[in-house]
Amino acid sequence: MNHDVARLRRWLQRAQPPRVALARALVAGFVATATNVALLVGAVALLVESATRPGLRAVAVVLIVIELFAFLRSPLRFSERLAAHRLGYAAVTRWRRWLVEVIGQLNFSQWRAYASGDLLERALTDTDELQDLWLRFVVPFVDTIAVLVLGDVVVAVLAPEGHWWAYALILLALQLLGVVGLSSLARVELTLDRELRAARGNYRAQLVELSAVTPELALLRREELAELRSAAAVARVERAEGKLRRQRRASNALVVALSLLAVGAVTTHPRTSSVWLVVAAVIGLATYEALSTIRLSLHAAVEVSGGGERLEALATSPRRGSLPWPLTTALQLIDVTLVEDERVLLERADLTIEPGVRVAITGESGVGKSTLLRAIAALDEVSSGTISVGSVRLNDLSEVELRQHLTYVPSEPGLTRGFAIDVVTLGRPSTRDPHDDLAALGLVTDRTTRFEELSRGERVRVAVVRALVTSPDVYVLDELTAGLGREETRAVLALLGSTNATVIVATHDQDVMAWCDVVVELREGALSRVTR
Repeated sequence: MNHDVARLRRWLQRAQPPRVALARALVAGFVATATNVALLVGAVALLVESATRPGLRAVAVVLIVIELFAFLRSPLRFSERLAAHRLGYAAVTRWRRWLVEVIGQLNFSQWRAYASGDLLERALTDTDELQDLWLRFVVPFVDTIAVLVLGDVVVAVLAPEGHWWAYALILLALQLLGVVGLSSLARVELTLDRELRAARGNYRAQLVELSAVTPELALLRREELAELRSAAAVARVERAEGKLRRQRRASNALVVALSLLAVGAVTTHPRTSSVWLVVAAVIGLATYEALSTIRLSLHAAVEVSGGGERLEALATSPRRGSLPWPLTTALQLIDVTLVEDERVLLERADLTIEPGVRVAITGESGVGKSTLLRAIAALDEVSSGTISVGSVRLNDLSEVELRQHLTYVPSEPGLTRGFAIDVVTLGRPSTRDPHDDLAALGLVTDRTTRFEELSRGERVRVAVVRALVTSPDVYVLDELTAGLGREETRAVLALLGSTNATVIVATHDQDVMAWCDVVVELREGALSRVTR
């Protein structure tokens, strides 16, 4: 449970709101809440005063003050909401920046574990929910506590006859009991909310699975199997929802009970005028609204805890190191094992690739060539062993340095949409003229040529030109010539050959293998050099 509280604190700290904006939101909320209570207390007190002193002049001053409170309540509430929303918006901006930095560290396996739609949901839905940490939790919680304390102080010193410290202390004790009790119930609610989210997730998974097998079950006349599994998932959701509803009823009952005790405690007051007696009772009654607000704010914290938990589940990727790219650029695989979906693709393999050497990796489809290339490009983790350049492990290199000196081109380039020339240079400092490289590959583009409108072969050539932009030392290319004709293939190989860089390419193309200095075959979990 302490982990859940610590998580909320981390997300609040990650927001790092401007102190001026935070102070503005808290002050606006406090003034608006205090004004609302003052309006309630003043209106009731005015009715009592009017009953004992019917003359208009006697109540004129109080009436004017109440009217001012009534006039100011709406703009004050609006100011409070505006300040809180600005605070929440600033927090969401920072949280989304944090999310982008985190998912930028995910390796290929982790990316594959999260569908793009799920990542989009986390980026939009979960960070928006976290906005409620400020809008519905921190600001109302802090402001309500401050108004409660103010009301207790007013009760303690307002009476013209007698001392009300005893009642003020009773009121304070009941309110403190309410805050502690609601916080304890919220901790239990947090566990039940997690159980409900798990039940709903299981239900959605069951729906997806059953949608695939139900037609076959229908042909076998065994639809009852699908109905039984669906009914079990629904029952689990309903049980979890029932537990959560009962827990929330307990919170409501605690608020009502403590509010009634706060009002009933007025009977312990010393002798005083009827108007001050009514004022004290109404302040006690206002405990109900205050504890209800605290209950709702804690409920909001419980709700957004799920979003925070989902987002932090992404933050499992180890941070890359900070070392610069070494001067010696020989690439080494030492005792490397690759396992994917419990299948051993490569077992304790060694390979050394000297600078400037062109290496073709071949093998049957599905043998693991693409997985090996992703590991060499530091886009995925090896199961054991190390991959290094010079004497530095790839994971110890700075991400910026690594991507500047080693570039990877997949078999299906999934580059961003937009104008082709912008796609080539987007986010990368250019050391070459991309127009010349595009022309060398037979691509004539202008400012209006869009990447998504190009053919597969054209997109591959654009991806190659993008890889050339930073003049890297190592190129890692997967099925480089897929979708290319023979002349286009020769043009790509000639352009890559002009760089004198290390080239590692997975291929079945005989022309590419003939162009390479070394051919290595991946077969039955081992790398072996092919003699030519």
